[in-house]
Amino acid sequence: MLKTWVIYSVSLISTFIFFLCYKMWVSWFCLIVMLLIPFFALAMCITASKTVSFKTKGTGNCIKGDPAYIKIKTDGIATWFAFCKVKTVITDKMAGTSRKTDFMVHDRGVTKIPVDTSHCGAFSYKMTRLEVYDLFGFFHSNLNIDKESEILVMPVPAMPDIMPDMYGFKARNLRKSNKPNSEIYDIREYQPGDPLKSVHWKMSAKKDKLLVKEPLEEYGGHSRVILELTADRDKLDLHLGQILFTSRFFIEHEVSHMIRVIPPDRRDISFTIESETDLNRALSLILRMRIPDEVYQEDVHEN
Repeated sequence: MLKTWVIYSVSLISTFIFFLCYKMWVSWFCLIVMLLIPFFALAMCITASKTVSFKTKGTGNCIKGDPAYIKIKTDGIATWFAFCKVKTVITDKMAGTSRKTDFMVHDRGVTKIPVDTSHCGAFSYKMTRLEVYDLFGFFHSNLNIDKESEILVMPVPAMPDIMPDMYGFKARNLRKSNKPNSEIYDIREYQPGDPLKSVHWKMSAKKDKLLVKEPLEEYGGHSRVILELTADRDKLDLHLGQILFTSRFFIEHEVSHMIRVIPPDRRDISFTIESETDLNRALSLILRMRIPDEVYQEDVHEN
C-alpha cells in the first residue's frame, strides 16, 4: 500500500504541474481523474468487504508424495473489482511447528493452496483473516474468517526387510473352556462341586484318588507391531510405511494384532487392529502424535 500511495503522489504532483503549464481541458480532465481515484478506490474497498463471501474445500487424506491442495474461493462483487489476501497459519502437528504465510486469491476468486506432502503427518491450515483490497491497492479491509482445514498425509506401504512369518505370528495358548466335551484337557484332583461326568476313571484308578478332566481350548494371542517415534522424518515415514504394509498383511490373513507406539516421554500407546477401519483409525491418531525433538536410534520390530 505504501508503494501505491508513493506512486500516486508522484503522479498527482506531475499532473498538477502539467495543469499549471497547460491549462486546457485535457489538463483539467487529468487532474480531476487523479483527484477522484482515491475516492473510487475507497468505494470499491467498502463495497467489496461488505459483499464478499469466503469458502474453503480440502482434499481430505492424501498419500505421501501425491499432489494435494486446499481450494479457496471468494464470491461476491469483490471478485470483479477487488482482490483478497488470506492470512494463514500452517501447523505440522507431528513436529509441533507453525509458520505464517499469505495467499493471494486470484483467477476469478479461486486459489489452490498447495499442501506439503513430502512427509507423513497431520497438517493444519488455519485461515485467520481475509484482507480485501481495492483494485488499485489504496485501501484494505480486514475480515475475521477463522476457517481451518486438516490434511492427513498417509504413508506409502513399504515391505519390511523380513517378511512376516504367519506361523511365527500366530501365538497359541491354552485357557479354561466352558465346553464340557473338549478334546484338550488338563488333569487335576477332584473338588467338591465337580460333576461326576468329568471324573477321569482310568487315571483315578491308577492313582487311587479321584481325578477330573478340566477342559481347555486354544486361543490366539495378539501379534504386535512396534513403532518408535523419531524426529528423523525420513526414517519415520519408512517405518510408518512398513507398519501399514505389515498390518494390512495381517488383516488379509485374518490375524488380530496390536500396533504399539513407543513415545520417548510417556507410556506406550497400543491399538488393537482387527479390520481396515481399525487400521485407518489408528493411523489417523498416530499421525497427530507429537514426535520428539531429538533423533533417537530406533527400528520397527515385528514380534
